[in-house]
Amino acid sequence: MSGYGLATVVVEAGEHSGARAQARMAVEHGRPVILTDLVVNKNLWAKELVGRPGIYVASGLRDVMEVIDGLISGESLIDEDLRRLVPS
Repeated sequence: MSGYGLATVVVEAGEHSGARAQARMAVEHGRPVILTDLVVNKNLWAKELVGRPGIYVASGLRDVMEVIDGLISGESLIDEDLRRLVPS
């Protein structure tokens, strides 16, 4: 599932949860992962992800939306670059 979305958002997870496995797979696929600060504060695996490329920590919905907006803008820039490289 992590390969289908723009990012994986983990709002609640335990040390041995499916959400943890989903986050791990997203990282392995090179996909962005957004973790809530609650998840980071309660889980060692989440703390270990913080600081890695593509890992974001959000305090609330506003933070999540800011990350998503940034990811969408980044995709738009990549699309523009690809259009310049590939003649129509």
